[in-house]
Amino acid sequence: MNIKTLKILIPPFLLAVMLGGIYLMPRKGEVQDSSISMNLPTGMSPDGWHGMRRQESEQERDILAPDTEFSKADYVQEIPISLDAPETAPVMCRVSIVKSGHDLNNSIHRPERCLPAQGHFNLTGTTVEVPVEGHGTIRMTKLKSQQNITPDEPQPVILDSMHYYVFIGHRHMTEDHLARTLMDMKDRVLYGEDQRWCYFQISTAYGDKIKVPEEEARKQTERLISQLLSQLVKWNELGM
Repeated sequence: MNIKTLKILIPPFLLAVMLGGIYLMPRKGEVQDSSISMNLPTGMSPDGWHGMRRQESEQERDILAPDTEFSKADYVQEIPISLDAPETAPVMCRVSIVKSGHDLNNSIHRPERCLPAQGHFNLTGTTVEVPVEGHGTIRMTKLKSQQNITPDEPQPVILDSMHYYVFIGHRHMTEDHLARTLMDMKDRVLYGEDQRWCYFQISTAYGDKIKVPEEEARKQTERLISQLLSQLVKWNELGM
């Protein structure tokens, strides 16, 4: 076997060793909690919004592990009444925090997997920088999708939506699913540490059909992200 062949074989061999090492670590013991609170504010909070709790669906309960935790709320933008203002509707953002149980693989799924099951199609994604009050900017994955909201009608009504998400562990925050997996492997193999991960997701519909311009939806969604994460994330644990 020559050196060139060895160079090709060594990386997958090392990856296999790391993956196998996960199963040699104890599955129970002290579990570090995610560095984000599940307590989404409601009522007239945060400033400029009205929040109302929302229950997770039976479908979500059925497909995820029994010890998965959910926190969901809908936020409607408060807009001043003005006769001079153009005819626009308030922005509504749907927020979800999902916390993994002990079985991470069956507790957290990427929205890229979940959204198509909810009827979304034409998904496109990118990484964006979102400012957070008092904490600079964070990287999030932003998806765009379309959804037929009248599936039982002969004439489809297509709604456009944007979705932002980020994963938050005990000491880590990342917008990337693979990076989250590697961080979790590293903490288990090197430190013998289990942790519970959350994903924070916020979805907003926009377009002419609901009188919400895309740029206004983006602006208000990122404003709500900033307000919520500045309150909910335990920034000292993340070192940010």
